Amino acid sequence: MSNLFDALVARDKMDFRKFLAEYRRAALALYRATGDTTYRNATLTDKSFQRWRNGDVGRPHHPTPEILKSMFGRPADELLAPCTDEQVRTLLAVADPVLDERELAMTARDARAHAAEAAAQLLPDLSLDQLEDDLVHLVRSTDIKPPHLVFMTAKELLGVAMVQLDRTQVLSQRRRLYLVAGQASALLAACAFDLGAIPHAFELTRAAALYGQVAEHGPLQAYAHAYLAVLYYWSGNPAQAVRKIVEARSFPGVGATGDARLAAIAARAYAHRGQADEAQQAVVESTADRGPDKDDLHDGLAGEFDFSPERVAMSNSATLLLLRDGPGAEASARRSLQLGTSRSAGNSQLVFAPQARADLASALLMRNELEGAVEELGPVLTLPREWRGAGLTVRVNAVRAELASPTFRGTPLARGLAERIEDFTVVASPKLLGAGTTRLAVGGNGG
Repeated sequence: MSNLFDALVARDKMDFRKFLAEYRRAALALYRATGDTTYRNATLTDKSFQRWRNGDVGRPHHPTPEILKSMFGRPADELLAPCTDEQVRTLLAVADPVLDERELAMTARDARAHAAEAAAQLLPDLSLDQLEDDLVHLVRSTDIKPPHLVFMTAKELLGVAMVQLDRTQVLSQRRRLYLVAGQASALLAACAFDLGAIPHAFELTRAAALYGQVAEHGPLQAYAHAYLAVLYYWSGNPAQAVRKIVEARSFPGVGATGDARLAAIAARAYAHRGQADEAQQAVVESTADRGPDKDDLHDGLAGEFDFSPERVAMSNSATLLLLRDGPGAEASARRSLQLGTSRSAGNSQLVFAPQARADLASALLMRNELEGAVEELGPVLTLPREWRGAGLTVRVNAVRAELASPTFRGTPLARGLAERIEDFTVVASPKLLGAGTTRLAVGGNGG
């Protein structure tokens, strides 16, 4: 004995895979028309399909009968009932249902539901505008907001971008959201770095790089790969840092500010490898006159992604200290402080100036200017805990290392400064995460 179901499947040349696709399509159409969630999750096994063809089944349970009727236009009982070959031939002659207005109405409803679902996957541009504005505000406030507060806001923005990516299939909107997600990830990486969480900073930076790749945004990819270089030389792997800088320089669309940043980071990486000539050359490149080329990350969004001349000078002072070039480090640190003051960048006094002052103190100690070092480091040691990031903490500890010189050993002023430095580092930001002591390179904040 056979059945009509088997005959129809054979006539339409359906194997299990093809039948399952049609079965799910019909189930989804019923879900859209009725809202019954049992249709949305309807599925079928190959074993059940073969049983239906063999007639070895009773009346199936909901939602199968309705789906089969939608597919073949006949009740499930009639489709699966045993019958002779002659009966099958008779039924096949009338198996195709006559198209009526009801079928047309259902088709129209399916098309309308599908179109509405597609329209629902389009976000209002105002929502994207607001998200981008919120990110701009955060990026440009990192010099007045401590890392832990920046982290919380950046985390929220990343979450919003991820949710909205699930709500739109419009390519232009998705690219905008990928950029927001990448930029928020980059901010989170910087915060993790400041808090001494280097492994998490690596993960977040790689996420930023991947978002930049999906968005096909060269400046974001260059920024993220250069930040990976920073993290590598902080982790004691300057060779990998140099390789990352080479990779970062391969991305298109980076403006003069981004190029200056890449050069400054390259200088530090070379210094850690002991390649003094290459480091000095990169320092010169980082301070060269900037041409008109700009990009929408380092120059347009700016803020945390900017690399101002005072930031370059602050970075280079750390590089020159690694090369034991005291006079050069002193000049570069003083230039950073001077530029910051001349630009009336009062907010940067919480971010870049303390790092430059710490480098200046180390440079002064290299020429035995203990009193000058104490004077320069004084304002740094009074900073609130939330501004004592990993980069600054290591720079301050470098001053303490200079104090261990035989020249200052046993000097009350040196001993007092060393004790103040110890008190400073005990309550530094990395301690918020319980970060252990890590051998880190002198530097910080991506520069």
